[in-house]
Amino acid sequence: MEELNRMKSENKKLSDILTIVTRNYNDLMQTRKRKAVDPGNCTDNSCHNYYSCCDETSAGSLPKLIKSNVSRVYVRIDPSDTSLVVKDGYGWRKYGQKVTRDNPSPRAYYKCSFAPNCPVKKKVQRSVNDPSLLVTTYEGRHHHHPSQANVSAVSPPGGATGTSTTVATISGEGSGSTGSLDFLDPLICSKIQKAIAATESSEMQQFLVEKMASSLTRNPAFTAALAAAITGRILDEVISEENKDAVSNSRGFSV
Repeated sequence: MEELNRMKSENKKLSDILTIVTRNYNDLMQTRKRKAVDPGNCTDNSCHNYYSCCDETSAGSLPKLIKSNVSRVYVRIDPSDTSLVVKDGYGWRKYGQKVTRDNPSPRAYYKCSFAPNCPVKKKVQRSVNDPSLLVTTYEGRHHHHPSQANVSAVSPPGGATGTSTTVATISGEGSGSTGSLDFLDPLICSKIQKAIAATESSEMQQFLVEKMASSLTRNPAFTAALAAAITGRILDEVISEENKDAVSNSRGFSV
């Protein structure tokens, strides 16, 4: 009995260790995902000048993002360019501009030139962390083809071309700088995030199994305690069966 109590104590310690390892693993994966979607982490020439990703949202808020048809893209520009203009193949009408609390750079507001027939809007503002990045937030989906007069072969989110992701090269108006556009549909983001979650879940399960097996095999007392517990269980069952037979025989004699 004392041996079993000791093993229970060791098992509790192992469970605590596994909990800590699991927490550290999840924290590491979250850090890697944040670095993967942070445009400011790309500094070498091999990186694209444009980044597109889903907003970091929890699983509970993701359906809301898809339902509202909101997507965000980043465009690298010349820091001296103050036009806040992103050519994405569609015509836009600017209807407002203001300075927000969290960013000294103003935010420009645009409506699709086909409004009110097309409800799409977009907001353009410099990144608060990197002034050479324009953050463009699209709301809604276009119900018409892009204008070939603006940019050829470009399809922002919700375009009528039927493609979920389109890459194009654009020029910042008045700056002469170019950037690579890669529009990513929120639905595709959802599928990617689900695939990542499934992969991480499988990897985590395998990791925990290997960790537990390794910890137990390194503990020589575990095998002895397990054998003792099994032996004790078998002896209990044998004694129980013998007692049943004895009771049955005594009843037979009494009859």
